[in-house]
Amino acid sequence: MIGEDLLFDTFGDPGVLVNNMRKFNIDPAKIKHIVLSHDDWDHISGLWYLLEGRKDITVYICPGFNQEIKDRITSFGVRVIEVEPFTEIEKGVFSTGQIHSSSIGRSIFEQALAVKSSKHITIITGCAHPGIVKIINTVTKHFLNERVYFILGGLHLKDNANEINTGIIQELRDLGVCKVAPMHCTGKRATEAMREAFGYGFLQAKEGDSIEL
Repeated sequence: MIGEDLLFDTFGDPGVLVNNMRKFNIDPAKIKHIVLSHDDWDHISGLWYLLEGRKDITVYICPGFNQEIKDRITSFGVRVIEVEPFTEIEKGVFSTGQIHSSSIGRSIFEQALAVKSSKHITIITGCAHPGIVKIINTVTKHFLNERVYFILGGLHLKDNANEINTGIIQELRDLGVCKVAPMHCTGKRATEAMREAFGYGFLQAKEGDSIEL
């Protein structure tokens, strides 16, 4: 959740999503915006529960999403926005717009979020299939003379060789990233490498944590 009304991705198990919302006192009725990073099942499966009986929610998807998934979302009668360019969703929260990548011979269309505070820019990712450096460069084109300070979310580094991840981590440092909270598909080896590289700027995030952006 970002604030009380914006949800980024909806988990892979509706039951777990519901339990976590109850556990962490999140009121589904307050959700007005749902942004889906990409259409893999483990990022969208909780959506169908959240949309039931709700027509006051706007769902933000990539134009390249599977048509069957698009049709199913639309069938709930909610507003659906296919985010192509960089788009402000609500004050200070932006979608990168659709970024294309390929993984194991398949095309993936993904968006990430950029949150601009008075202090800095934070990027929140689902899986970062297009590459976290590419995502950062997409964001900074729209915020001249500002840098991305904090990266939070899945970074899809788990299948990379160690030397590739070392290079990516160095690129992040060169781009001015100071704080990271790697999650989901980042992978244990890459996570430990980031812990070592970022030191006090490394954050071990887990379900239920409240993080100031």
